[in-house]
Amino acid sequence: MTDDPATGFQSLVSFVELDPKEAAVMDQGNHGAHHQSKASKLQVKAQLSNPGCRDADELRGRPVIELPGRQPSAQQRELVFGRKTYRSFEGGALTRSDILRLLGRRVSGTAPRDPRDLSFAEWGTILRYFGQYHSPERLLPKYGYASPGSLYATQMYVETGGIAGLRPGIYYYHPAHHQLVLIKERPASEPGRFILHFVGRRSAIEPVYRNNIQEVLEIETGHMVGLFEEILPAYGLDIAAAGHEPVVKGQVECADEDYYLGTFEIIRSPGAERPDGDAGLDIYVQAHPGRIADLAEGQYLYRDGELERFSDERVLKKHVIAINQQVYDRASLGITVVSRSGAEWMRYVALGRKLQRLQMNDQNIGFMSSGYSSKTGNDLPSAKRMARILADTGRAGGPSYFFVGGLVTDEQRRSEGMKEDLVHMKGPAEMIRDDLVAFLPDYMVPNRVTVLDRLPLTANGKVDVKALAALDSGQGARSADRPFTAPRTRTEKRITAIWTKLLKREAVSVLDDFFESGGNSLIAVSLVNRINKEFGSTLPLQVLFASPTVERLALALDPEPDGTTGPAPSRLVPLRACAGIPAERPVFCWPGLGGYAMNLRPLAGELTGDRPFYGVQARGINEGETPYPTVQEMAAEDVEAIREIQPEGPYTLWGYSFGARVAFETAYQLERSGHQVDQLFLIAPGSPRVRPRGPAGSGPEGVPGFHDEAFTTILFSVFAGTITGPVLDECLRVTRDEESFTVFISDRYPQLGPELVTRVIRIVRLTFGFSYSFDELLERRISAPVTIFKARGDDYSFIEGSSGYSAATPVVVQLDADHYTVLRETGVGELAAAVKRLNTR
Repeated sequence: MTDDPATGFQSLVSFVELDPKEAAVMDQGNHGAHHQSKASKLQVKAQLSNPGCRDADELRGRPVIELPGRQPSAQQRELVFGRKTYRSFEGGALTRSDILRLLGRRVSGTAPRDPRDLSFAEWGTILRYFGQYHSPERLLPKYGYASPGSLYATQMYVETGGIAGLRPGIYYYHPAHHQLVLIKERPASEPGRFILHFVGRRSAIEPVYRNNIQEVLEIETGHMVGLFEEILPAYGLDIAAAGHEPVVKGQVECADEDYYLGTFEIIRSPGAERPDGDAGLDIYVQAHPGRIADLAEGQYLYRDGELERFSDERVLKKHVIAINQQVYDRASLGITVVSRSGAEWMRYVALGRKLQRLQMNDQNIGFMSSGYSSKTGNDLPSAKRMARILADTGRAGGPSYFFVGGLVTDEQRRSEGMKEDLVHMKGPAEMIRDDLVAFLPDYMVPNRVTVLDRLPLTANGKVDVKALAALDSGQGARSADRPFTAPRTRTEKRITAIWTKLLKREAVSVLDDFFESGGNSLIAVSLVNRINKEFGSTLPLQVLFASPTVERLALALDPEPDGTTGPAPSRLVPLRACAGIPAERPVFCWPGLGGYAMNLRPLAGELTGDRPFYGVQARGINEGETPYPTVQEMAAEDVEAIREIQPEGPYTLWGYSFGARVAFETAYQLERSGHQVDQLFLIAPGSPRVRPRGPAGSGPEGVPGFHDEAFTTILFSVFAGTITGPVLDECLRVTRDEESFTVFISDRYPQLGPELVTRVIRIVRLTFGFSYSFDELLERRISAPVTIFKARGDDYSFIEGSSGYSAATPVVVQLDADHYTVLRETGVGELAAAVKRLNTR
C-alpha cells in the first residue's frame, strides 16, 4: 500500500521455461524441483543433517581418538570466518596493483620440520581447521574451505604409520566431533608418513547435484588441499600429491557408489617461503566495465607478475550460475583458472586449490565461484564462453573454473553471520521474481513464479494454458520444513477459506506463514479487511506481523477459555525480529506518506547483525483511529510508544520521505526530555519532482484539492509507487474529486477496499502540506548527528538550505536510486551499503 514499492497486488502465477543452453542452474543438468525453487529449503535441511559425515551406525564399535584442540582458538575462528564465499562487495574500488599483489602472494612459514617431529597437540590443531565452526549468529556450521552447495560431501581419511603416538592404520576424520575413528589397522611399514585420502560421498551430494558430481567433488578436494597449503607452512610442513590409487576406496570401507578422489602426503616444507605451485595453471583476469580505475574492461593473461591484455570479450552475467547473477552485477573482476598439465586426476583438484588460496588473501578481496567445465559434457555457460574466447585468440583451453570478486570490508570479513549464505535460500523461481520487480510496474509483479523445464503444448504446438493452470497445485508455497496441519476449529476453517481464496491455494496448513506463502502488503490488507467483515471484528492491519499464521489469527479472534488472546499489535511493527535478547539496540523507522510500514521490509531485511527494526505505522491507518493534525502531535505519541520498547537511550531513528519529518521531530522531543539520539537518518526526505500539468491549489481550509494535479500525482504514487505511466494518466483524466479518485484506486487495487482507501486519503490530505517553517527549524536545534540520503531526482527537502538546527553539519549521501526505487530490491542494496559504511566509520 502506501509508499510500498515492492507490492504485487495481483495474485498471479508466472510460469517460466528455463533454456538449459542459456541459464546455468548449479550443475547445468537435470536439476529437478529443488533447483527450480528453494521454497522447500531442501538444501538447507541437507546441510543441517551433516550429509558428508559418516553415520553413527557405520562407526559404532570402532576405536575413537579424541583430538586435542576441539575448542578453536581466536586465530582459527578469524581465519575460518574470514574465508567466505562473498556475495556482496562493499569495500570500494580495486586497482591493478591490488590484483597483481593478490596473484603474486606467497605464504611464509618457519624452518622445515619432519612430520614425525610434531606433537599430538599440533596435529590436533592442524586438523581442527577442517572441522565445523559454530556461532550464535549462524544456522549452519562454518568450514574453513569451500564446498559445492555447502554440503561438505568430501570425506578425509588419515593414514599414518605411528606418528604422534597413533597406532598404525587408516582413520576417518569426523569434522563434527573433531575425532579420529580407526577404520583399518595397517602394519607400520612406513612409520614416518602422514597420508591423506579423499573420498566423495555420493548420497550427500546427489540430492542437490545431478551432473558433474565427480568434478565438483574433485574441486572440493582442491579447496581442502589449498587450506592445508595455507596452514602447514607455520609448522614447517607442506602437502604434495601422492598418487591416485582406487584400491584405497576398499581400504576406507566406504560405499561402492562413493568416489575416490586422490591421495596426498604431508611432507617437510621446501623452505621458509612456499612456492606458488601454479605450474600447469593459466590464470586469466577479466576487468568489468568501469570497476577498476586503471584497468580497461576485457581479458588479461597473468604471466611473470604482469597482466597482458588479449581480448575485449568477457564472460557475461547471463553465462554465470543463476543464483550468482546478482553477485556478478556487484563484482569488479572475474578470474578464470585453466588447468592444462599434470595428472588427469589432479586437474580439477588444482582448480579448487587455486580458488581456495585466492580466497584466503590478506587484502580483503572476496570471491564467489560462478561456473566450471565438465568431464562429462555438461560444461556450464561460463566455461563455454571462456573456451570460445581462448579459441578465438589462439590460446589453449582445458578444465576451467570461473569466479567473480571484489573488495570487501573489515566488517564483512569479521562477521560470523549468514548474510553471505542467504543464496542457498533462493532458487531461480525466487530470483526471477526479484528481477521482475526491477522491470515491471508493481501491479504486474507476480506473487509466485513456477519454473518449468518445458512449457506444455497442445496438439497443434501452441502453449496449453489449461495444462499450465493444472500444474499450479498451490502446494509450492508451503515450506516442506513444516508439517501440514489442517484447520481444527470453526474459526480456523473460516480464516483458511479466506486465505486460500486470496492466495489461490488449494490447501493451507494452519502453521503456514503468510509472508513466506507469497503474501504481500496489499493481500495482507485484503485478508485483514475480509476477516474483519466476516467476523465483525476490528483487527488492525498490522496484526499479520504479530500473528502471521491461521492458528495465531484464530487465537486473536477467538480467545482461549482462560481469556488468552494473541499479542495486541502495536503501531510499532516488528519488521525484523531477533531471537532471544537482541545484541544491539533497535532501529525505529518511519515510512512515507500514508504511514503504512510494509514498504520498509526490504530495508529491514538488508540489515546485518542482531538489530531489531521497527516500522512506525501512522495513526489513522486502522479503522476507528483519528490521524493527528500536526507533526508535533504525531511525534509525541510515537515517543511514548518507542519508550515502551526501549525505555532509555541512546535511540536510533530513521525516516523515509515524509517519515523523515516525523523522525526529526521525534529526535527533537526525545532530546528535550533528556534522552540521547545517537543516529538520525533522513532517507529521501525531499519530494519527487512532479511536473505540473494543471493549476495548483487547495480546497477549503487549505486542504489540498484534487484539481491540483501535483497533489493527485503524489497521492496516486502512495498506492502505485510511481509518478509516471499510462495508469497515472488515466487516473488524472478521470479524477474530479475524492469520490472519483477512491473509485479509481479501489477498482485498480480491489484488495484495499474503499474504506481503507478513504482513510489513507484522509491521512495524506492532512499531512501533504506539513512542513517546517524557517522559524520552527531555528527553534529545533538537535545534538544528534544527522545524515541525509538524497535520492536521485528529488527536490530539496524540508531541511536542506537551512542551518542552525543541528549541532554538527549534516552528512549528505547522494544515491543513484530515485525516490521510489530506493526501497525496492533494485535500490535498497545501495542504501544499505551506504548505511553500513557510515556505521563502520
